[in-house]
This record gives sequence, structure tokens and C-alpha cells, in this order.
Amino acid sequence: MTYASDTQTLLDQRLKTTGWQIAQTVVLGLLAACLSLFGQVCLERARPIFPALDQNFAAWQSGYTLVLMVIGIVWLVAMLQRISFFQDCLERLRSQRRLDEQYAVRRQQAEEARAAKLAEKAAREAEAEMARAVKLGKNERSTKFDY
Repeated sequence: MTYASDTQTLLDQRLKTTGWQIAQTVVLGLLAACLSLFGQVCLERARPIFPALDQNFAAWQSGYTLVLMVIGIVWLVAMLQRISFFQDCLERLRSQRRLDEQYAVRRQQAEEARAAKLAEKAAREAEAEMARAVKLGKNERSTKFDY
């Protein structure tokens, strides 16, 4: 019999959700990287079209690179947070499984002890019954004081 507590079920769901969130964050990061390269190419192609962009192209390019770096750092922090949460959920799930196993062993030991006590009690009652039967022989007459 396998015993899964409500906490273990909740942790399983959190683990699955966090895994999907990590996958989605990775996909969004890769998509953003591809779009950033496309944006850089578009910025270079728009240079001759817009005179304000052409005059300060180095500033525009530096600003674009700075924004990409900030977005990359935010993405990295989000990834580290999700991975940390995933590892925390995984560790909690493992410890909950260990606790559930220990509780199951303790329940089984308590059940065995209870069964042993019942068997011992039944054996004592059987011995007492046999002692009464031996005390009262078939040929002996009972007195009114035999209980």
C-alpha cells in the first residue's frame, strides 16, 4: 500500500507547475534573444532613414544594448528564482516522502503490537479456561462455590 499525503500531492502539483514555468521562461528568453538580434538589424537599417537616429547612432545603439542587458539580467534573476523554487519543492517532496514512509512503518509497528497484545490476551484467556476445565474434572462433583 502506498500512502500519499495531501502535502505530497500539493508538492507534486507545485513541482509540475514550476517545471512548466521554467520551460516557459527559457522559451521566452530564447525568443527575446532572437528578437533582440532582429531589433539590432532594424536599428542599423533605420539609420539612414531617420536623421535624428543617424546623428546619435552610437547613443541609440548604447541605449538599446543597455536595455537588452537589463532585460537579460531580469530574465536571469527570474530563471534563478524559478530553479531555486523547483529545487526547494523537490527537497520538500523528498522529505515528505521520507516522513510518510516513517509514519507508515510506525503505524505498521503499532498494528503489529496491538495484534500481539490481542493474541497474548486470547492465549491467557484460553489458558484460564483450560485451567478451569482441569480444575473441574469430569468425575468430580462441583460445589456451589465453584465459579
